[in-house]
Amino acid sequence: MHFRPVTDADAPAWQAFLAANRSGDFLHDWAWADVAAFDGQPQRRYVLEDGGAIVAIVAAQERSMLAGRMFWYVPHGPVLDWEAREAGDRVRALLIGLKIAARQHRAIAVKLEPRLAMGTSKAALLRGRRLRHAADTLQVGQTRIVDLADDDALLATFDKDTRYAVRRAEREGVAVTAVDDGSDLRAIDELHALVGEAQRRAGFPMPALDRYRVAWRALGGSGRAAILEARRDDELLASGMIVFEGPRSFYLFSGSRREERGEPKRYASYALQWAMMRLARDRGVTHHDLWGIAPPGAGPEHAWHGVGLFKKGFGGVEIVWVGSWDLVVDPALYRLRAATGILRGWVRKLRR
Repeated sequence: MHFRPVTDADAPAWQAFLAANRSGDFLHDWAWADVAAFDGQPQRRYVLEDGGAIVAIVAAQERSMLAGRMFWYVPHGPVLDWEAREAGDRVRALLIGLKIAARQHRAIAVKLEPRLAMGTSKAALLRGRRLRHAADTLQVGQTRIVDLADDDALLATFDKDTRYAVRRAEREGVAVTAVDDGSDLRAIDELHALVGEAQRRAGFPMPALDRYRVAWRALGGSGRAAILEARRDDELLASGMIVFEGPRSFYLFSGSRREERGEPKRYASYALQWAMMRLARDRGVTHHDLWGIAPPGAGPEHAWHGVGLFKKGFGGVEIVWVGSWDLVVDPALYRLRAATGILRGWVRKLRR
């Protein structure tokens, strides 16, 4: 097996491999490098080959530290066929290659967060390989995935309140249209405004418009994303972005207008999600990822409780990912970084 950095010529093979492997999502999309660069975390991309064929891909985002040192983060990766008979050997080769590459580029550690379900037998492939299991994850550690089917079968998997909301939205005159032109900034700007409205209601920071534009140009421009807009007459009530990766789709950004007191409820967000699933299915998608829910057992006080209940109404299976695993390159600096993080946590608690 051969571990090597990629070149621009590898882009088509990278995308084909990503689309074919269920452990991949848009965070390893070739175009997502534009978003990572905007975030100040440029990617270093590598492939593992066996017999000249790609068998694994890794997109590591560089996070700068003091004195020119780095910390690498691999969101929802590495991507490989975890069910393959050779998966264990491939993981071993990947870790060796990553450690050598990270050391060459002065990274003290590499954080891995693969899309591998907790509790499966394949999760054991991460144990016993000198990886340190971290309790917290940088990506949301759990999601809900819906198997797509024809309209009647799909509706039957929704709970009764969600079915009612989908049908009520239609009776209220809510119509959903799709925009798939990545150069259409009107669509992404209006989506951002709705997201900002929802974020302010929830007390979360306002997302950057330019980041949304970069993501839309990158993914929409490559034909792997669409923005859906739910309107009643000419009024935009809800909007959201969906990303397509082979037979999988992902519910990314979304926002909605809240009805004023005394105003009839239009259920636009339900119409939007229903249209997303149907659009994805018509594009050959078999599994729709609702992308992030509250942790198992979280109560109403959790920030994602409400959105988790909304997504639960659309059926599907709740999945908890296997978590975060650190490949340590420089043990001394890694321990120092961890100690500094603990100290900052104490300071924040004291200030509160």
